[in-house]
Amino acid sequence: MESEENMNRANLQLHFVKLVPRGEEPDFLLVSCTGVRDVELPEEDLAKVLTYKVRGEAALRNSGLGYSIIRPGALVEEPGGQRALVFDQGGRIAQSISCADVADVCLRGMHDIQARNKSYEVCYEYKAEEGSLYELIAHLPDKSNNYLTSALAKLDANT
Repeated sequence: MESEENMNRANLQLHFVKLVPRGEEPDFLLVSCTGVRDVELPEEDLAKVLTYKVRGEAALRNSGLGYSIIRPGALVEEPGGQRALVFDQGGRIAQSISCADVADVCLRGMHDIQARNKSYEVCYEYKAEEGSLYELIAHLPDKSNNYLTSALAKLDANT
């Protein structure tokens, strides 16, 4: 069993660093979480996680850097590019998404001016409940087009 000291540690691996920000694209991408409840996480730990999530996102927004905060649904290990993705704001999504699709959104977001200073959730397409204010902004990931630009153009900045 892991010691409690090791459970509170995190590792960060950098594979891409933008040295000269141009001011159009995000300078920093943060992959956060949607806040969907993990059944194995005790209630008091969930409150801590969500508190630090909010603090971390606020620190990035107030840093002066151009940012993009991506909140994927529950991560699943399956091939990416197979299902339509939904991009939304407001914490209304609760569907899963593949790790590969999140990675694709991150890579595209680093070089997309529509991603600058936006926070958004992303998950697989789902059917909205009756009477929901949910508006479908779904795109099938495709290497030949930039689905991210059109999806993010409809979302609010500085959120």
